[in-house]
Amino acid sequence: MNPDREKILSLLERRLELVRALIRLGALWRRAFIDWNLDQSEQCATEEEKLSRQILALDMEIASHHTRPLQRSEQNSAVHSAAAPAPAEMDWQKDGRIREMLDRMRALHLELKQSNEIRKAILNRSKITMTALRNLFNSHAPTYAAPTPSSTGTIYEERV
Repeated sequence: MNPDREKILSLLERRLELVRALIRLGALWRRAFIDWNLDQSEQCATEEEKLSRQILALDMEIASHHTRPLQRSEQNSAVHSAAAPAPAEMDWQKDGRIREMLDRMRALHLELKQSNEIRKAILNRSKITMTALRNLFNSHAPTYAAPTPSSTGTIYEERV
């Protein structure tokens, strides 16, 4: 077994786990946000940010394995045929396990994209609702003006 191949497979598997966790956190965020549990929705958003950074780090590590430097003999052939894929890319396309994992990753990314579209719709609708409420408040603001402050505090203020 090729140790580089096994390393790539383990990195891809780790990436799949992180994307699955990101999808689960997205669902938790939606439930918390819709239930007006803003503390939990903020926690979910923070965790999503951490997971996204971990995925980015994994992507960089995977890319470093994927685009290894060419040997001198490979450089000469690459100069003569610029359109030919790099040897590392050809290995990825031929390897069944890596190709299967990449297919699962594509499916998860579609699921993540749908989850993000749902979040976007929720946030857009929330923005519309907040704008409507703000306009309603502003239209009634002159009717319900703040009371003028008195020189002495109210009974409630004096007790506190």
